[in-house]
Amino acid sequence: MKTLNRLSNAVKVAIYAASSTAMLAGTSVYAAEEEAAIERIEVTGSKIKRIGELSPTPVTVITGADMMDMGITNVADILNKLPSSTVGISPETSNNTIFANGLNRTNLRGLGSDRTLVLVNGRRFVAGSNGDSAVDLNTIPTAMVSRIEVITGGASAVYGSDAIAGVINIITRKDVDGVELDVSYEQPEQSGGEEGQFSLTTGGTFLDDKLSTVFNFTYAEQKELRPSERDFLDNPMGSIYNPDTSEGAPARIMYEGRKPLSWINEAGTFFSPNGQYTFDSNGAMKLFDYGEGLIEGPGNNGNYCGPSCEGYDPVNYGFIRTPLERMVFTLNTDYQINDNHKLFTEITYVDYQSNGESTPVFHTRNFIEADNAFLPDETRQLMQDTGMEYFNLYRIDTEFGNRTYNQDRETFRFLVGVEGAITDEWEYSIHAQRGQLEETSIWRGEIWADRYDQAKDAVFADDGSIVCRDADARANGCIPLNLLGVDQASQEAIDWVSTSAGQTAKTTQTSVGLVVNGALFDLPAGYVAAAFSADYRKEESETNPDQELIDGTIFGNTALPMQGEYDVTELAAEFSIPLLSDMFLAHDLGLDLAYRWMDYSTAGQDDAWKIGLNWAPIEDLRFRATKSKSVRAPNIGELFSPPGQTFESFTDVCDAINIELGPNDNRKNNCRAIGLPAGWNPSDEWYQSNHPGSNAGNPDLKAETSNDYTVGLVYTPEYLEGFSLTVDYWAFEISDAIQYIDVATAVKYCYDSESLDNVYCNRFTRDATTGDIVDFVQSPVNSASFDVKGVDIETQYNIPTDSFGDFRIHIIATYLEQWETNPTGFEEDLQVDVGEYTDPRWKAMFSLGWTYDALSLEARSNYRHASVASNDWQPENNNYNDIPSHTVWDFTGSYDFTDAFSLRFGVKNAFDLTPPRNPYVYDGDGYYDTQGRSFFLGANYKL
Repeated sequence: MKTLNRLSNAVKVAIYAASSTAMLAGTSVYAAEEEAAIERIEVTGSKIKRIGELSPTPVTVITGADMMDMGITNVADILNKLPSSTVGISPETSNNTIFANGLNRTNLRGLGSDRTLVLVNGRRFVAGSNGDSAVDLNTIPTAMVSRIEVITGGASAVYGSDAIAGVINIITRKDVDGVELDVSYEQPEQSGGEEGQFSLTTGGTFLDDKLSTVFNFTYAEQKELRPSERDFLDNPMGSIYNPDTSEGAPARIMYEGRKPLSWINEAGTFFSPNGQYTFDSNGAMKLFDYGEGLIEGPGNNGNYCGPSCEGYDPVNYGFIRTPLERMVFTLNTDYQINDNHKLFTEITYVDYQSNGESTPVFHTRNFIEADNAFLPDETRQLMQDTGMEYFNLYRIDTEFGNRTYNQDRETFRFLVGVEGAITDEWEYSIHAQRGQLEETSIWRGEIWADRYDQAKDAVFADDGSIVCRDADARANGCIPLNLLGVDQASQEAIDWVSTSAGQTAKTTQTSVGLVVNGALFDLPAGYVAAAFSADYRKEESETNPDQELIDGTIFGNTALPMQGEYDVTELAAEFSIPLLSDMFLAHDLGLDLAYRWMDYSTAGQDDAWKIGLNWAPIEDLRFRATKSKSVRAPNIGELFSPPGQTFESFTDVCDAINIELGPNDNRKNNCRAIGLPAGWNPSDEWYQSNHPGSNAGNPDLKAETSNDYTVGLVYTPEYLEGFSLTVDYWAFEISDAIQYIDVATAVKYCYDSESLDNVYCNRFTRDATTGDIVDFVQSPVNSASFDVKGVDIETQYNIPTDSFGDFRIHIIATYLEQWETNPTGFEEDLQVDVGEYTDPRWKAMFSLGWTYDALSLEARSNYRHASVASNDWQPENNNYNDIPSHTVWDFTGSYDFTDAFSLRFGVKNAFDLTPPRNPYVYDGDGYYDTQGRSFFLGANYKL
C-alpha cells in the first residue's frame, strides 16, 4: 500500500507538471525557421567542438529509440550487451552484497566499473554507492536518453580520473514538444522476473522561445527471480569429488540436481553415538532421513545427500535477481539570455528500493544441555543412555524469517551553467553542480546474539514452568526459545530474540568546471582548434551504522562508521591541428593533442596526456591512431574504509620449514634481517589459533596508471552508399592497479621481495619478543597490473529499396587477443584469463532490421564464443572445463498506427536458451540470461 501511495502521488506530480508545460507550449509563439548555419558540436572523447560527427577516437553510438524498440527499460541492460563491455554490479550479481544489491553499473573491457567513467551531457554525475566513484545507471531514465556514446579507450586527458577503460556519455533529449506517454511490460514465460515501466515526458518552448524545458517522470519495477522459478535453476548443476579415485581419473566431476547439506537443517539436527537425529513438525525426535543417501566419494562429499533428504537446500533461499523499484524525476531547462549567451540547468531526483535476501540466521555452534526443558522424553533418554551432557544443534533458524537487506537510495543532483560565444571564433561553458546520494540500509531477520544464547538455554523452574536459566536474563525479560523442530518457538520468544539493524550513508559530489574552445589560428590545411578547461571537484562520503552494529551485538554483523573526503583541481588543454588537406594521398591529415594536470588532496599531483593522428588518404578511407596515458585516483572507500575485525589462519613463511621453500634467497635474507634466528618457529599457541586482524582502507594509496593505444580504420565507400566499416586494435597496460591483499599474500611477498621496503611489509605486525605475527591489516595496495589487447569491429549497411522497404544490417564484435593480470607483481602470480568464460575470445552483437511504411521488424543476437572455465585446467582436475558458445536471439518490432501512437512488441531469448550446464555458469553468473523466453509489449502516445 505504501508503494501504491508513493506511486500515486508521484504520478499526480508528473501529470500536473506535464499539463502545465503543455499549456505553456500551447500559448508559445514559434519563431520562423532560420537559415541553416554551420554548427560545431562536441563529440565524446574531445572537448573541442567540431564540424560534423567525426570522432578522433572510436565511438559506438546507441540511440534512445534503439533501446525502446529492443524492449530495454534500463540503460545498464543495453550497455551490458555491448561486446566491449561486461556486467559490473547488477541485480543479477548483487543479491548477497549487502550494501550493493540492486545497483546497475557497467564495466568497459572488464577492467572494473571504477575504471569506467559515466558522464551525463559530458559532465560528471554523483556516484551510485557510498565510497565508490561508479555511477548507478538506475538513475538515468531511458525515456530521457537521446543517445549514448561509448568510447572504449583511455580518456583521462580529456575527462580526468576514472576514464582508464573508457567513457560512457549519456546525452539527454532536448527536442520534446508536447506530452509523451510511454508504457511497457515484460512477462517471462515462466513466472518471476516480470518488469514494467511507465514514463511521462513533456517539453516545449516558452517566453518567446527564450525558455525551453524537458521534464520526465519514470516509474519502473522489476520483480525478483528465485531459483525455484526456473527449471534449469531448480535443477542446479554442481560438482563433487570423483568417487573413482583411480590413477588418471579427474578429481572432481559434475553433479546434476539438488544437493542438500546433510548436517544442518531447519528443524535442527544433532549427532550422537547412536547416529544422527532431527525433529519432526511436532518437535518429536526421529532419525535423520538421508533420502537417496550420502553422496559417495572422498573429500567433503559426505556432507551432502540426495535431493529428498532432510538437509538444508540452498535452492530454497535467496534471489537470482533482486527486486528493484524506482522513480526518477528529471527537469532540464535552457534559457536564452540573449543571442550569445544561454543559461541551462539539470535537475534529477531518484528514489528507488531494492531488496536482497538470504537464508535465515543459522548456528553451527549451538549447544543444548541435557536438562533443557524443551527436550522430548526420547531425547533425554538417548542422552542419558549415551552419556551425553549436551549436544550441538546444527540449525537454520526459520522462526526469524529470511534475512533481507533492504536498500533505499535517494539521489538528488542540481546543475546550473552558462554557455555562449565570446567572439565569432571562441565559445565558453561554465557550470557548477551538487550531487547527493543518501542510502538507508535495513537488515531484517536478524537476532540479538546474547539473547539467543540466553533464550535457548531453557530449564524447569521450581513451579514446573519453563524459564531462561540465567537469572539476569530473566530479570531483563528473557522468554525461553524452543529450537527443537519447526515453528515450535512462541511468538513472544521470537519477538524477544529477533531484531533489525540499519545504517545510513551519505555521498556528496560538488564540482565546478570551465571550458573555453575555439580557433587559435589558420594553417594552410585549416584552423587550429583548441579547448582549455579548469575543473574543481570535491567528493565526500560518510556512513553511520546503528550502535548495535558498532558494538557487535547483532548475530554475524558488525560495522563501523566511516568519514572520508578528497578534492581535486585540474587544468587541461586540447588541440586539433590540421596538417594536410586536399592533397594526393592526403584528403586530410590531422593531429590531436591533449594534456591534463591533476592535484589530488589524497594521491597528490599527476598528469594524463593523449596524442592522436587522423589520416584520410582518400575521402572513403580514414586511418586513426591514439597513444595516451590515463590515471585513476583511489576512491573514498579504498582510502578510508574503517577497520573491521576479522580472523585468519595463514602460514608464516619465516618458520623453519617454509623459509627454505622460497623461490630464491630473498626470503631467507629478509627473515634474518628482521632478527628471526635460524630455526625459528612461531609459538605453539600461534600455530593452534586463528589470528586477529582487520580489513580496512589504505590512505597511502596512489593513482593507477594506464598506458594505452588504439590503431584503426574507418571505411565508408562512396560506391556502396549506406555501408561503413570500422576496425580498431587496442591495448591497455595498467600499472600500480589497486588490489586488495590478504594477510597470507602480504606475509609471503614481504619476504620474497628483493628488500623489506615494499608495499607488503607494513600490512602486519610482529611481537618484538616472540616474533609471532600479532596483528594485520588486509587492505588495498598498488600492487596489480593488467595487460589487455584486442580488436573491435563494427559494420553497418543500410539498404533502401523502392518496393520492399528498407533493410539494415549492423554487427559489433570484439576479439580479445590478450588478457593478463597480476595481483602482486610476482611472476608466479601472473593470470592468463583470455579464453576463459569471463573473457571469451569473441563477443558479438548482430542485428538485421526491416522497415516497410509504418512497420519495423528486427532480429538481434548476442554471441559469446566457446570458452573454458580455467586455462590452468588439467585432465586430472575435473571433467567440466569446456563451456560451449552461446547465442541468444531476440525478435522485436514496432508499428506506427499514427504519427502520435506507436506500439512495440517482441520476444526476448526467443529460443529459450539457458546458460551452459556447467557448474561455473549454470546460474548465469551475470554473463548469461536467466530470464528465459519472455514477451514484451510497449506503447507510446504523443499528445
